[in-house]
Amino acid sequence: MDSDLAAPRSRRALLAAAAAAGGALVASAALPLTAAAHDADDVALGVDNPTTTPTSITNSSVSSSAFAGHATGGAAELTGAGRGLEGTSTAGAGIFAWSISEPVIPDQNVLSHTGIYGFSPAGNGVDTFGTGVWGDSEDTGVYGSGTWGVSGYGSIGVVGQTSEPTGGIGVVGDGSGSTGGIGVLAFGDSASTALRVEGKVHFSRSGRVAMLSGKASKAVTLAGATTGSKIFAVLATSETGRYVRAVVPAAGKFTIYLNTTLTSSAVVSWFVLD
Repeated sequence: MDSDLAAPRSRRALLAAAAAAGGALVASAALPLTAAAHDADDVALGVDNPTTTPTSITNSSVSSSAFAGHATGGAAELTGAGRGLEGTSTAGAGIFAWSISEPVIPDQNVLSHTGIYGFSPAGNGVDTFGTGVWGDSEDTGVYGSGTWGVSGYGSIGVVGQTSEPTGGIGVVGDGSGSTGGIGVLAFGDSASTALRVEGKVHFSRSGRVAMLSGKASKAVTLAGATTGSKIFAVLATSETGRYVRAVVPAAGKFTIYLNTTLTSSAVVSWFVLD
């Protein structure tokens, strides 16, 4: 046996060895964790990780997310709120998402100006429904803004269905935000239907007006009416020998004319197309 290894170590040697080990421990603790544990092929936090090949995360656990991003630094009023997930691209969709099976897109350039692309094949129509993008909220499920706020293309371009048992509204079109704006625009041709409504329809530019006995005309004020407006009116009460003879539009109003004076009060229903 080597005499140096077998000989007992002095107290001074033991203290020197302990001091050296402690210094090494302090030095390693002072280093950043990324520098101490980061390998060249690891993803580092807080910095850009440039690469020329995809980086993927696969999670085979049932009902578990493969990746989650949480931005918790924003204030309650959303001042300076960060993004939970951000995806950008200079040539394709910023975020490309699909379920069940990947879509076949012959020309990827068509997605060069798309922020989010979502795809799903058709479901069975009973308990599964193919949906490319699903938005759900107690306020607005999906919001679109732009020259075209929302565009729908397909056998049926847009479907609006209310979940309320009574008083719900399937689709709301509001063109009051600007002069000449269009709330809902529907396209069709001679062989297709531009707009189909199942249920009640409410138009803000329609109504009922009372006419007193002894009167044969009634002027109705309507903002936006012009001399070119198409206006229809009909008696909503039974008045023997009386009928609407004409409806004459003007700037900001229209006048309903009967064929003769009334012998009792009556009600006229009216409807304006433009």
